[in-house]
Amino acid sequence: MAGPETRFEDTCVITGVRNDISVVGEILEFRPQDRIVATIQRSAKVTLRWDARVQRYVGSISDVEFRSEGPKAHTFRTDRHR
Repeated sequence: MAGPETRFEDTCVITGVRNDISVVGEILEFRPQDRIVATIQRSAKVTLRWDARVQRYVGSISDVEFRSEGPKAHTFRTDRHR
């Protein structure tokens, strides 16, 4: 008998801290509450690390700081009842 399973979307919203502009990033690697490696418009790769103080992922590319709440999670049951 299996329990609930959580799956994460393969994209997430990434926001520039200075300009507050948000884009959808494609996730290359994801570890919940650890890090996200994503591409922005398939041209820039950014690594965001979990910051427990602000409960978000944060990172930078060339002194441009980004933040993200991470990908949306979907939890569903994997057991069947008859």
